[in-house]
Amino acid sequence: MTSNPFSVLIERFFTDHLRTQRNVSPLTIEAYSDTFRLLLRFLAERHRRTIDQLTFREFAADDILAFLDHLERGRGNSVRTRNARLAAIRAFAHFALAYSGPAFAVASQRILAIPCKRTTKPVLGFMNREEVTAVLAAIDTTMSFGRRDHLLFSLIYQTGARISEAAKITPDDVRDKFVRLHGKGRKERAVPVANDLMAQLREHVKTNKVPHDRPLFTNRQGAALTREGIALRLDLAVHKAEQACPSLRGRRITPHTWRHSTAMHLLQAGVPLEVIALWLGHEQPAVTHTYVQADIKMKRECMELLEQPGAPRRKRDPLRFSRLLSFLESQ
Repeated sequence: MTSNPFSVLIERFFTDHLRTQRNVSPLTIEAYSDTFRLLLRFLAERHRRTIDQLTFREFAADDILAFLDHLERGRGNSVRTRNARLAAIRAFAHFALAYSGPAFAVASQRILAIPCKRTTKPVLGFMNREEVTAVLAAIDTTMSFGRRDHLLFSLIYQTGARISEAAKITPDDVRDKFVRLHGKGRKERAVPVANDLMAQLREHVKTNKVPHDRPLFTNRQGAALTREGIALRLDLAVHKAEQACPSLRGRRITPHTWRHSTAMHLLQAGVPLEVIALWLGHEQPAVTHTYVQADIKMKRECMELLEQPGAPRRKRDPLRFSRLLSFLESQ
């Protein structure tokens, strides 16, 4: 009895192609695996077969389009999620095109021709400094988990870390004057931390006896805080902070909002976009331009200059706006 070539190729895609040949990050493998779990269940139900009986015949462009439609209509996924799932499927189609022979060539080309949907990019949400202060002040630091939350959100604000990056920080990542963050695609970066926060991090490690290779921020069971857990703790703090800071009411404040807030405050302080990109770990500085689009204050200042064409221009301080100096100061 011969093995199913379709099943064998999927296994080779994950074990040999992604892990060995491309050496992609575990997060990418996890996302691709999640996509194929959903896809294979959908195809099996659509064609009334078991998953192990599926062949290249059931992996056609029409089937993939039906799956993408199911994601949006049946599961309520966003267009971005739909596009991310399609990216995983197209990666497999590229791989299968080289290894499955001419039988799958036409079908794979049709799959590769499926376009990504255009999305409306929402305006970034962020908090002003008063709102950040109010949320931090609302956390009860008389309790151990409150001190943990205050330290976590203070660290995220100072470093602009992604939630996934903050959750993975270990004592080994806490250095003399900076914290090492492990970003997307195995990219690492060092972000400076203020002396008082660095002292709090070291005290947290000492008090909680955190092993050098274990996550700094854990739940009561000693496991690393999850994205959902962090979001829940933030919701509680924001809800309490609304009493002292009414501007927070009705706002959707997520853990990623803290990262946006860091970027916006750096931008408003005159830090060049190139330095902010390095700070946040953006692979392309163009991504950081999104924050300029979201800053109403900067747009208003530009409008005022346009309304006063005869107004004298302020001289630019060459030291204050030196990109090189700003970069060196961030090291």
